Amino acid sequence: MGIDYEFAPGPSRLSKRDEMIEHTGQKLYPAIEFEDGTWYREDSKDMEKTIRDGKLMERARGTAPATSG
Repeated sequence: MGIDYEFAPGPSRLSKRDEMIEHTGQKLYPAIEFEDGTWYREDSKDMEKTIRDGKLMERARGTAPATSG
């Protein structure tokens, strides 16, 4: 999809995922941390749809969602 990314594996043990909980409210992967420090977390199938639909950057905090009109 032409999106630059850096793979950054986190802890495999749920009990060690404090940073995930702090930023997403959940212990589960996957999650994306944007360059501005905001995070995005959904189930992988929903994240895939968001990315394929070209709407990933709308998930960054501070970016207004696209509106139809």
